[in-house]
Amino acid sequence: ELYSEAIEILDAGQSPRLLAELLGNRCLCQMRLKRYQEALSDAQRAVQVDASYTKGFYRLAICQKELSDLAGAWESAMRAWALDPQDSAIRELQDTIHRLEGGAER
Repeated sequence: ELYSEAIEILDAGQSPRLLAELLGNRCLCQMRLKRYQEALSDAQRAVQVDASYTKGFYRLAICQKELSDLAGAWESAMRAWALDPQDSAIRELQDTIHRLEGGAER
C-alpha cells in the first residue's frame, strides 16, 4: 500500500527514475505473491517511465515468462542484458527462457 501511495503522489516529470524504482519495488512485491499480471503492469510502466531501468526489464521478463509469453520475455531479457551485460542473473534468465522455448543449450 505504501508503494501505491508514493506512486500516486510522485510526479513522473519531476523524478522518472524514482517513479520507476517505486514501480519496480511494487512489482517485486507482487511477484513474490505470485501476482504476475499485476507485477507485469508495474514493470511495463517502470520501463516506460525510465527506459534505462535494467531491473525493470529484468522483472518484466520474469513476469512475461511466468505468464507464458516467452517471446516477450526474451525481448525484455535482451533489453536488460543490453543495459547490463555483466549481470549473471540476466544471463541465467536468458538461458532459462531459451530452454523453455525448446532451444539447445548455448
